[in-house]
Amino acid sequence: MIHNQNQTDSNNEPLYSGPVVAASMALLLAFLTLMVSHHISRLSPGLDKLVHSFGYWIPGSQGKGPDGSIGSYTGKETLAIGVWLLSWLAFHLLWRKQDLDLTTWTRVFVISLAAITLGFFHPLSDPLVLFIAGFFGLP
Repeated sequence: MIHNQNQTDSNNEPLYSGPVVAASMALLLAFLTLMVSHHISRLSPGLDKLVHSFGYWIPGSQGKGPDGSIGSYTGKETLAIGVWLLSWLAFHLLWRKQDLDLTTWTRVFVISLAAITLGFFHPLSDPLVLFIAGFFGLP
């Protein structure tokens, strides 16, 4: 059985698109956090250590050798998971009874996902990252 936005489920409760937008928005923000923390950790050893410190709770985050540390990636993962969970909770509570335009949101989501993905390619992103870092006086 196919539902659309105007149909109701078996309990006669209306179906809203807000939770779908909330979940996908949280995913975008987590992916953006992963990209930004990646670039911040590359600017200096001190910033890398700061980002890494968020992931010290992950087992093996500080080891050595082939089964040892994956470095500051544990901190990047932690920050991304935190943003994902908190933003999903906040947006879900805000939009759980909202009916948002999924056609527009799908376009925004795909374009944003492509832009964030391109942000991981250093030849494209490094000039912008270094410009922003210079603006804030970072090394």
